[in-house]
Amino acid sequence: MNRTDLQAMRCLLFFSPAEAARLIAPTPEHPDGVPEQTWQDWESGRQPIPDYVVERMAELGEWRSDALAATADNIRIQITEKNGMPESVFVIWYDTLEDWLSLPNRQPVMWRLQQSVCAALKGMFGIVKLVGFDASSYRAWLDNRDDTEALRAEWASTV
Repeated sequence: MNRTDLQAMRCLLFFSPAEAARLIAPTPEHPDGVPEQTWQDWESGRQPIPDYVVERMAELGEWRSDALAATADNIRIQITEKNGMPESVFVIWYDTLEDWLSLPNRQPVMWRLQQSVCAALKGMFGIVKLVGFDASSYRAWLDNRDDTEALRAEWASTV
């Protein structure tokens, strides 16, 4: 991976340089990642990109590709099962990391990848409707039920 590949992948995955430095580059020795300047040095070619960053970017790129393909296939199945285009397919957009992390067991690094997949789906299918997550509206709708991905998807279809 060269500096241009790194920058292109970071942009594809929706990370700012500061987010990439913090969320993609942690190591046991540096659990909070690297300084933003270090990431910028990698992208400018002033410093070589460490192998662990190259490997992590490849893993995240593969996850994005798999998630996009699986979700797109699911949408195509819905189109086929309905003998035509459903009116809408609702997908939740999380504006903030805090909203993303409001469901337990989510990894911070996956927030921007989820946004990248959502944006790609919107570009691929006109029927995709992005629904901004609204924590207070969702909590009221949830009505003391246990929070799940499935319930969030159901909520998005009612907004």
